Amino acid sequence: MDPLPPFPSGVLRALPPVARAVLREQRRRLLGRAEGRVLDLGDGTEPELLARADEVVRARTAAAAALGDAPGAEHAADGSFDTIVSVLHLAAVPDLPTELAAVRRLLTPEGRLLFLEPVRQPGFGHRLRSAASPMVRVVSGWEIDRDLPLAIRANHLTIVDIERINMPPVVWPIRTFILGAATRRPADVTDANAAAGDAGTATSQEHQ
Repeated sequence: MDPLPPFPSGVLRALPPVARAVLREQRRRLLGRAEGRVLDLGDGTEPELLARADEVVRARTAAAAALGDAPGAEHAADGSFDTIVSVLHLAAVPDLPTELAAVRRLLTPEGRLLFLEPVRQPGFGHRLRSAASPMVRVVSGWEIDRDLPLAIRANHLTIVDIERINMPPVVWPIRTFILGAATRRPADVTDANAAAGDAGTATSQEHQ
């Protein structure tokens, strides 16, 4: 029996113990940054790892939370989460653009997406890893050939910090993970603040 806190079952099937140990430590580092009202995506995180959160809402996907199909989703209005956590989640969702659009919609103007995900590794051997991607998908549920940083930026989010985590060769073909944070683009924040101001003005006029 694995004595350490469990990851989702797909991870346990896909990774050797050395990789699980590395990811647990990286997950601990990442989740220590989650604060305010937190949306925890995917299979869920141990509560003690989100000790700085004021409230934690769990959902299988951000899209489900935005549509009201998740526990606590009645409170999942636009701009209602200070932190959205994705640990090995964005690599597995079938419709990545829709999921990232929901993430952007649910974040407060100053909110952050925190992510820890497997990604494709450019350079020598990329074609071999790409060929192995369907096998990895069956075993773990991940799409390891996705360019997640590009997808995040393409969906109007700005990556404010990112680091690559390279696993030992024994973990091939899942060699590279990324850990980081992203925020809504300044233009989106400006538009959201303007809309909130317009709504406040309209309310004020109604009461005059």
